Amino acid sequence: MNTNKKYQGSILMILVVVITAGLSLGFSENYRANFQEVMKYDGTYSLYVSLESGMTINWITSEQQRGKVVLKDEKGGVVEQHETDPSRVHSFVPQRKPNSMVTLEFGGEESGMETVHLRSKFRREKGVFKNVDSVYLVGDVHGMYDDLINLLTKSGVINSDLTWNAGSAHLVFLGDLFDRGSDVTKVLWFIHELEPQAQKKGGKVHVALGNHEIMITSNDLRYLSRKEKALSIAYEVGYDHMFHPTQSYLGAWLTSKPSVIKIDDLLLAHGGVVDLGTPHIEEFNDQVYKYMNEDVYTDITKDHADSSAYDPERWLKMKYFFYSDMSPFWYRGYALSDTLDKQLDEMLRKYKSKVHVVGHTPKETITSRYKGKFIT
Repeated sequence: MNTNKKYQGSILMILVVVITAGLSLGFSENYRANFQEVMKYDGTYSLYVSLESGMTINWITSEQQRGKVVLKDEKGGVVEQHETDPSRVHSFVPQRKPNSMVTLEFGGEESGMETVHLRSKFRREKGVFKNVDSVYLVGDVHGMYDDLINLLTKSGVINSDLTWNAGSAHLVFLGDLFDRGSDVTKVLWFIHELEPQAQKKGGKVHVALGNHEIMITSNDLRYLSRKEKALSIAYEVGYDHMFHPTQSYLGAWLTSKPSVIKIDDLLLAHGGVVDLGTPHIEEFNDQVYKYMNEDVYTDITKDHADSSAYDPERWLKMKYFFYSDMSPFWYRGYALSDTLDKQLDEMLRKYKSKVHVVGHTPKETITSRYKGKFIT
């Protein structure tokens, strides 16, 4: 799909996963017995790396067995290895938190091992890019790992072995990786591992934060699936804590992501951009990053400012910033109306863009509106 003359002869593919099914919450021994065979827990379906007081590596095996874990340095040398007692829930605390990238191999003596590459730290990622000839966009995945793999394989973004196959193209996830679906954790680790593969080939994987990333990391768990809730129960922590912006590995990884992305003339966000309060996209992304790293951020879903331990004015300001229906995480105006031409044109001029692409609002198919200037 070509959005304007700039992209003639290149590939602009809009790939959208729309998930509408709601799943109820709850976990019990009956649930465990009934769903154990269909719900997958091995490997990155359950991997939780805590950064609280150092680093703790947690994982689940489908059957009770001894767990195995190996940490290797960048040259492949073994740094630490450990074997846990027979169980389904396993935990390992390295002697020291790695200060460089390490390879983590983990699993069970019977179920086999899986590998991820842990980075020592995350810096706030850029949101503005130029001279990109091919862009793939994926809408709200909502924990539907199998559908995502099918989508990316059929589009040629990944090979049959689930590795990067899109060369120098950019792949953008337009938010809402969390909630509803059963395999959110697997989706996150898959994208995490795909990033360095794309970079080695001259490509790039982006994640734009959506309202459900904000909800989970600020402890709004209304749409959490039973399977994902089961992980937090097994680890005896709140699900939000598994993705805490500073005290969990995946939370810190997500917090480093931009909320608004601009690739040449394409302006990309989860819900929609009205006005970011600054003419510079990177300034807005810096503000999101700064707020998410403050302690008050995890309190903004409380009912009232006086129920928070933090300054009420600061609390109100941050709550509005993240939960206003005019924010780029929540806005639906362009998707639900066809009379906002002036607003859209002014916004595109301000951010020097020609086409605005979003997810968030479910549609039966990819929809182009406002004479091709808006795609959902």
